[in-house]
Amino acid sequence: MTDRPQKSKKLIVNALLTVLKVEKISPSFIRVQFSSNKPFDVDSAWVCPHVKLLFPEPITGEILFPKLDEDNKIVVSDKVRQLARSYSVREFDSVTNQLFIDFAIHESGLATVWSRHAKVGDQIGMVGSAGKLSFTDNCLVLMGDISAAPAICYTLEHLPEKQKVYAFILVNHAKDIVPLPDNENVQVNWLIQDNTKPNQLVDVVINTEFAEQDKLMFWGGMESSLAQQLRRALKDKYTQLAPEAIHITSYWREGFAEGEFKHRD
Repeated sequence: MTDRPQKSKKLIVNALLTVLKVEKISPSFIRVQFSSNKPFDVDSAWVCPHVKLLFPEPITGEILFPKLDEDNKIVVSDKVRQLARSYSVREFDSVTNQLFIDFAIHESGLATVWSRHAKVGDQIGMVGSAGKLSFTDNCLVLMGDISAAPAICYTLEHLPEKQKVYAFILVNHAKDIVPLPDNENVQVNWLIQDNTKPNQLVDVVINTEFAEQDKLMFWGGMESSLAQQLRRALKDKYTQLAPEAIHITSYWREGFAEGEFKHRD
């Protein structure tokens, strides 16, 4: 009788992040620099990598982590889900094990309140890093509102040498625009939020004619209703593209906390 191969033991990083520095870098962003008590990795081949942050319970201040049960399954309680948020990596230093997160400032919300009051020495949890898309030889089209600006900027700063990229970034204020590396293979289009043009990001992307029509890869992160519009518009225009060539995530939804809406519909 042949022994069944044992399943590899699942691992959860469950790191504790400690605030080293807090800086309001623009009208829309607070940048927090963290050190981690455990090593983790951010693959340079990932497009727009993110981490899962676990914020302290507002009343007790306790940081709750997911666990592994006796069957090697990850157990995530409802309370952990309520306190978890996904955030883009803005910068990562593998030598010092330091992580930089740019928190987009909203009127309210768990992460916004925490970042506004964050100070050196404060701690939050982290459950590792991830990236669902890697660089290919396709032309990459990056699209996002203020919530995805950090992810897009990180990606533009870590491109393979000959990667062709178009980027469309919708920000709230002109002061939210940041300098990026000069690269002849990259075309960056900054857009300023205009309440009289609610669909300006969708319109600009759809009205742009890309030279690489048969070799396009779209990635987007934005508010849920905008994500739905853009996803439909791209599928209607680029009917020849395979479904896996379009990756658009709802980073947030107006009036809802993370966990109360689907990131992909």
